[in-house]
Amino acid sequence: MRHSQVQPSRPRSLRRLFTTTRARWLLTTAVALCSLAWTLSTVNSAEKATSLWGHRRTVPVATVDLEPGRVITAADITFVDRPVAVLPDDVAHSLTGRTVTRSIARDEVVLERRLAGGSATGPVSQLDENSVAFAIPSEASTPPAKIGDYVALYAPSEVVSTSGRASGPASRIADHAVVAAISEKAVTVGVTLAEAPAVARALLSTSVIIALTD
Repeated sequence: MRHSQVQPSRPRSLRRLFTTTRARWLLTTAVALCSLAWTLSTVNSAEKATSLWGHRRTVPVATVDLEPGRVITAADITFVDRPVAVLPDDVAHSLTGRTVTRSIARDEVVLERRLAGGSATGPVSQLDENSVAFAIPSEASTPPAKIGDYVALYAPSEVVSTSGRASGPASRIADHAVVAAISEKAVTVGVTLAEAPAVARALLSTSVIIALTD
């Protein structure tokens, strides 16, 4: 007589538990691998950025647009990290109380070349040690200008010529004068010591024409 051998079947609950446990294990492993891959990618990106930009440095940055003549307060600046590779050599220090001589845009690094030296304020803050300032009376032909702008100065050639021969109706007596102050009656400009005699002679003899320049 043949006896059929029937293999006992695994209980359904056991199979379900095995399947669920395996699925959870696979899901946990997949999540861990994804996290590891993301971490490695982030680290590699940071290393590449560091390699590309080099070290960083904390520097002063303007919180608002700073116009020439403004005396800097603590509220006008903040400090941020910037890559050393893109920073100029003359990043400013000890800013509070110093006067702006050239426009500084919001979020721009504050540089020494845009500020007056020391604690100078007012028109003198726009001048360097090799400059003097003259007040030039305003006329109808005087162009609109603001503190910190550069202007050229012209006067009749016969007034400023030292050779006695005029080379045209007008001569340029200052190439890169800086506007240091403005009032209803005059524009005060700073010129170099070399240009000062011609400017003084023109002011004593006749009017001086102001022209905007770069």
